[in-house]
Amino acid sequence: MRLAIIVSTFNKKITGRLLNSAITAVKKHKGAVVGHIVHVPGSFELPMAAKMLTASRPKPDAIICLGVIIQGETDQNTYIANACALGIQKAQLDTGIPIGFGIISADSEKLALARTKGELDRGREAAEAAMAMAELKKKLIS
Repeated sequence: MRLAIIVSTFNKKITGRLLNSAITAVKKHKGAVVGHIVHVPGSFELPMAAKMLTASRPKPDAIICLGVIIQGETDQNTYIANACALGIQKAQLDTGIPIGFGIISADSEKLALARTKGELDRGREAAEAAMAMAELKKKLIS
């Protein structure tokens, strides 16, 4: 299974932890490899990069999107989070390539960091979900 990971460089302290846990999850999965790691400026750019990766050769069996959006003084975080969710959903439905959603939307950096380890590790969860959906696709469509 060939995977691609797209990670936002905004809030790099947190997205770096998401990336490390996603890579660890992939390494634990027999037969899975990360073919590409792509860095984008922010979470808003994740859906576009995902759509571009679906056209790459060889096509990934699944993509993992990682980012973090922290509440600020305005509602911008809400708009970005909604755009990311809808854009990633559209990319996966349009292309048939599963995309793991590893985007944290939190009220503070402390809460976001808490979601990068243990039971709340969103990087691991996104990787596991992407791999599970790639396996399901193989079973149902192959």
